[in-house]
Amino acid sequence: MHRFAIWADDRLDEVALDTHRLLPSRLIPAALTTVAVIFAVGAPFALGWLAALAWAEGLARLATRRFRPGVRASPGLRAGFVLAALPINLIWSALGALLWFAPGPELKMAAVAIWAGQIVYTQNFRHQPVALLAVSAMAPMTSLIAFPLFFYDAHGVAANVARWSLIAVVLTAINVMAANRAAANRLDALTQNLREERERALEANRAKSTFVAVTSHELRTPMNGLLGMAHALDRSNLDDAQRRHVRLMIKSGDSLMQVLNDVLDLSKIEAGRVDLDQAAVNLHDLVHAAGDAWRDAAAAKGLELRTEIDPSAPAWILADPQRIRQVLMNLISNGLKFTSQGGLTIQLSASEPGLADEAREVRLRVVDTGAGIDAQVHDRIFESFTQADNAVSRSHGGTGLGLTISRALARQMGGDLVLESGVGGAAFLFTLRAVPIAAPAAPPEAAEDQDGPDLGDLRILMAEDNAINQVVVRTMLEATGVVLTIVDDGQAALDALKVETFDAVLMDINMPVMDGITALAAIRAGQGGDPAIPVIALTASAMSGDRERFLAMGFDDHLGKPVRPIDLLSSICAAVRDETGRRTEAARS
Repeated sequence: MHRFAIWADDRLDEVALDTHRLLPSRLIPAALTTVAVIFAVGAPFALGWLAALAWAEGLARLATRRFRPGVRASPGLRAGFVLAALPINLIWSALGALLWFAPGPELKMAAVAIWAGQIVYTQNFRHQPVALLAVSAMAPMTSLIAFPLFFYDAHGVAANVARWSLIAVVLTAINVMAANRAAANRLDALTQNLREERERALEANRAKSTFVAVTSHELRTPMNGLLGMAHALDRSNLDDAQRRHVRLMIKSGDSLMQVLNDVLDLSKIEAGRVDLDQAAVNLHDLVHAAGDAWRDAAAAKGLELRTEIDPSAPAWILADPQRIRQVLMNLISNGLKFTSQGGLTIQLSASEPGLADEAREVRLRVVDTGAGIDAQVHDRIFESFTQADNAVSRSHGGTGLGLTISRALARQMGGDLVLESGVGGAAFLFTLRAVPIAAPAAPPEAAEDQDGPDLGDLRILMAEDNAINQVVVRTMLEATGVVLTIVDDGQAALDALKVETFDAVLMDINMPVMDGITALAAIRAGQGGDPAIPVIALTASAMSGDRERFLAMGFDDHLGKPVRPIDLLSSICAAVRDETGRRTEAARS
């Protein structure tokens, strides 16, 4: 029953905060009114009225000083505020009464103006609680009825019309107040519904992100087994037919991983969690490398692939090379997919140079000689899970996510991705904004022994609870001569490090008994032998920012599952080489 009581209305808190904040805006018109009233009733009365109003405003300010944004006030504070607001309205109404009784009938019009002004001012606060509306409007409404009826000596038709007109003003004001409150209540209900809908949408988005993350983890773990063993088979003694079958398995697995990565990218983009790196990028080399990567695929279809670079385009820019390459490679892949005759051209150009250190617009256009795209579906092809028509999906496959992701990345880089379609082909224009920079200095010559470590001398410890992943990594490493020891959890890894010497640790993250993050902290704290031993996170966690997060924790590298043999060996060699280099430098110093 108290929910609908006067002091349970949360809108009182908002009005109290406004009353506290808007004090100067109320005192200015009060001072101007005082100056005008001096000529009607004299300075003593006018200044006395202003002093009384200042006292009432000060009382209201004391009553509102303990209200805080976002903090629900107590019923006592709210009651104190409503009572403190009453003197302000009474004092303004009293000024009208003072003018009503002043010499000169013209001043009665000034009194009516003040009371009407109070009512108009009250109408501005349609969201005010009933108690505050009554406090604000009661005095001026009573004055507009009582003074013309009981304190107005004029008689006759004109005087009675004036009286009843003022009564009509009061009744109209009451009607408008009721309508305003009904509209305010409807708006409050709509706002509350929108907030609830927004919260449900956010909750659904969080649930989707969680589902994508869990699905990614659960899919990557078995895919690590499938692709890992396929790579192992590819290195074994197979006949030509068997090798073709295995490589088809690897290609199909890579295609599935591309779909998974696309879904993850889309999830990151929708969540606003895509972070762009800023690194020196050789734009000319990047374009040539992208063309070279697809040249054999183009030749296999009898297509020509050309690169055209405008000499005025900057060679070096500050941007995210991985994301530029991702967009460009997707456009080239699409162009080759839908082109059966002719070829494809990659064009690089840029806007005119401006001031030093000023970003320029870089333009990458991929033009093909395929069938083109109907103008009616130009915008639709950039929608998620959408392709130009169903026949495209049946004949060429794909999820329809590549262009959606590419456009989102282009826009995040300050540019856009648009389709320019003409006769006999299509052209996608990828733009971004980047600052041209000078070519970075060449890295110093490596001092000595840049050869990788002898794999046959390496002893690696792996903490992994999944039996399939254990077999996959063992197959990958033992074929190279690496001695691999496998344990099932982080605690077992610590125990093994205390009694044996290893060159590096491959650490899964989600394990029973002790997870990989806790085990890493224990290793770095010296609870498992050498605290500086290289530890590589080998995990199915591949969401946005995971690599950076794991490196910040103290891991030497991060490999997402499914891992390729070349990536695994490269990571181990780099980590061991870096650690050897640090030890050598420490010995010299």
